[in-house]
Amino acid sequence: MGKFLALLLVAASPLAAGPLTFDKTAKEVDVPFEATSTFVDFSFKNTGSETVVIDRAQSDCPCISSAIKGGLVIAPGGEGTIRATMDTKALTGVVDKTIGVWLKGDSLQPSQLLKMKAKIPDLVTVEPKAVIWEIGDAPEPKKVTVTMNPATMPIHVTSLTGADGSFKHEWKEIEKGRKYEITITPVSTDGHRNGVLHLDTDCTYQRHRSHGIFAVVKGKVKKP
Repeated sequence: MGKFLALLLVAASPLAAGPLTFDKTAKEVDVPFEATSTFVDFSFKNTGSETVVIDRAQSDCPCISSAIKGGLVIAPGGEGTIRATMDTKALTGVVDKTIGVWLKGDSLQPSQLLKMKAKIPDLVTVEPKAVIWEIGDAPEPKKVTVTMNPATMPIHVTSLTGADGSFKHEWKEIEKGRKYEITITPVSTDGHRNGVLHLDTDCTYQRHRSHGIFAVVKGKVKKP
């Protein structure tokens, strides 16, 4: 019983990076449709008896930048905040990123890992994002479905271009402003072919307006 109670107390207590104690080390944020970036703040306090020097707060993803409020030298009892900012222009869906907090004296591993989860709405969903044939396959058409987020006003497909003549393509409206179907057909499957179709819509938000669809004829995968 005593060991179980001790585990509960540890689980309920704030999380610490050495003498730095964080209020939370994992946070979530819901990103608005129109946003191109978002951030979360991780508050901390030096609960030790010695001064702590923060070397850096850094993520291995270039989409994350970090700023430290309160200075890098934290005296006993001192407080501060690490703000992690995520560039969401090229991201959709649920995105998990980690920020490492290195203190003076850390070598290969940071003293603390902070986790940021961003829920980024996708106003235009394209499935699948790539259609693939193998060399020698029948050059039969494949379908791509474009669905608009029902929480928004209607969004319409305005154009579909590209693929450099390697693939024939056409689109039709299934439900006005809500659902569209794209048909892609290779002119031949006698060799490697790659193409990118550019789908444009009248979406109000620029980051959701254009999408790429990949079409590929590739070599057959050899079985071991």
